Amino acid sequence: MGMQKRPEENIRLRWLEGGQCLAARSLWEEVFSEDSRAFTEYYFTQKAAGNRGVVLEGAEGLRAMLYLTPERMRVRGQSVASAYIVGVATRRQYRRRGYMSRLLRESMTALSRERTPFAFLMPASPAIYTPFGFAWIYDRPVWDAGTLRRERLKALGAGDADRAARFAAEFLEREKAVYVLRDAAYYRLQEKELAAQNGCVLGYEEAGRLKGLCMYTREEEEWIPEVLADAEAESGFIARRPEKKPAIMARILCVEAMLGLMKGRERLDFVLQLTDPLIGENNAYFCCRADGSGSRIRCVRKAVPEDAVSVIRMGVAELTAVVFGYRSPDYPELRKLEPLSPVWINEIV
Repeated sequence: MGMQKRPEENIRLRWLEGGQCLAARSLWEEVFSEDSRAFTEYYFTQKAAGNRGVVLEGAEGLRAMLYLTPERMRVRGQSVASAYIVGVATRRQYRRRGYMSRLLRESMTALSRERTPFAFLMPASPAIYTPFGFAWIYDRPVWDAGTLRRERLKALGAGDADRAARFAAEFLEREKAVYVLRDAAYYRLQEKELAAQNGCVLGYEEAGRLKGLCMYTREEEEWIPEVLADAEAESGFIARRPEKKPAIMARILCVEAMLGLMKGRERLDFVLQLTDPLIGENNAYFCCRADGSGSRIRCVRKAVPEDAVSVIRMGVAELTAVVFGYRSPDYPELRKLEPLSPVWINEIV
């Protein structure tokens, strides 16, 4: 697939942990020059030190980088560790040397061995990531910023973080199957992030109760990254456009951990033969049994188990799209699985 190239001499792959990630700021600023100075300052003072990173460097310094932002997810009521892939960058003079392939293979394999079920990203170009087994899992709604009725909303500050978190937790747990956990710390940080983009978190209240949240920024001509409210409350302060925008791609990393999150609409038993272009350990057979209480997964490396009733052959990208309900499975057996949908991931970085 053209993803591997002969390693260059004097190039070192190195992991960055915590504060070490700040060392990649100059590369970030060079490649993501469209980011405002305020946003870059926010990111490297508030978020970058919470990442893990993997870089390729030569004698002259960093050539390529990739950040993994740890994310606490809620998946069908369970707390799940995941990673948001950001800051994938290569200095212009070192592109087309297979650096991104090497960084993705290193980072995704490491997360798989840590039994991280999946990782996700917001692609600048989806064609870059499809050869590596990534698939679309989420289309973001689009709101008409021109219809926003600011007079019905009020700006929320750090002192409102607790009530914003309580509202979000109740709403998302009721309405969505997969989302990033939003606690008070999340909203305190979100306030700073939006301020760096000349924006804020707005609240919609009815009878003194918080009934909706709106993230608002003037970075992209009064762009609305997200509205969190039921349909009736939302219609009270903004209109939603009919179209949706593909926003998030993901890939399964640890197949056993991912399928272990699934439930069956009815009892089912099958063997999955998976092909994975990036993580060699995933090229195996997975014996799956599922029902309404959960699933049990067993990995077999060598050959199809003799007692296999049904064998399903899929690539990791197709499986990812099916698991998150983005596409309907071709196999009748998989239609008996309850997909992890709807997904709600609107975090930008």
